[in-house]
Amino acid sequence: MWCTRRRAIAGLLLAVPGCGLFRNAQKSGVFGGAGVSGQKSGVPEGTNSGVLVRTAKLEALIVSRPSEDARLRRLVWEELDESGLMSPEQRQKLNSGGLRIGVAGSGAPWALQSLAREAAAAEQLDRDGLSRSDLVAGSLGVAQGFSLMPGGQSFLELQSGLDEQRLPLTRIPQLSGLRDRRQLRCVIEVTAKEIEKDWVLLNLLPVVHAGAVAPRLTIEDFAEKLPVRQNVVPLYEYQVDVRLMADEVAVLGRHAAAAGGTWTPGNLFFHPEQATGAIERLLMIRMAGIETLEGRSDPGFRPGAYDRH
Repeated sequence: MWCTRRRAIAGLLLAVPGCGLFRNAQKSGVFGGAGVSGQKSGVPEGTNSGVLVRTAKLEALIVSRPSEDARLRRLVWEELDESGLMSPEQRQKLNSGGLRIGVAGSGAPWALQSLAREAAAAEQLDRDGLSRSDLVAGSLGVAQGFSLMPGGQSFLELQSGLDEQRLPLTRIPQLSGLRDRRQLRCVIEVTAKEIEKDWVLLNLLPVVHAGAVAPRLTIEDFAEKLPVRQNVVPLYEYQVDVRLMADEVAVLGRHAAAAGGTWTPGNLFFHPEQATGAIERLLMIRMAGIETLEGRSDPGFRPGAYDRH
């Protein structure tokens, strides 16, 4: 993973060990303990010594469980606030796409804590070199900590390596014109729209990546680069804004009752396999706190003074 300008790319792969969120889960009670909040750096507001830049410290967790797990299907959503995030019309549109989002306060409900504890147990087995067979199948998850400045972006990968021939992609109108559907990946693009002293406003945008992986010339930061890219299909109609205070958790998942059981973007992102016992995923994003950084100017700076000759 790497960062370019203000973009921090956080790829969540289920095989990668290590997670600050799991450590929080073990030490402070999953999602319910004291986290980083407020101004960490101690820089006072309104200082004249430099420019203040706020950074949101976030943690993302993907949990995978069998789709019959009652915590995923029912218990988690009973304790989340879904109605206060958007208008009823917006929520209905999101649900029609098979997606739903809710927010848990600093006192996270039992179902969320239970899912994260199982992920923490899986991470402990990896660290100790033990067999995962002692855990319930599909209970593994990996969390990733990352920071965003205002306007910064992070990309959280929910699905990869999907077999496009086994998926009814033509049922999703936005993907009907996609010719090359190989190497399908489902990503949630997280953007920090606003950051204040004690809250952050995030935009969550579902994005589908597909097609052959190939280098494409781009110009960024006044330099030519050849990043590896695929075809990208943003699902703008299903993007959502969510405001998080310190220790609050946004939960994004599948709306099982959408459109009478038809195949939706929610299925593609969270539950692509429809067989009995297939794995379903849930995305949690926790706001760990706001850090204020102070930038100072160099009075001796001159244009071109640091150019290489």
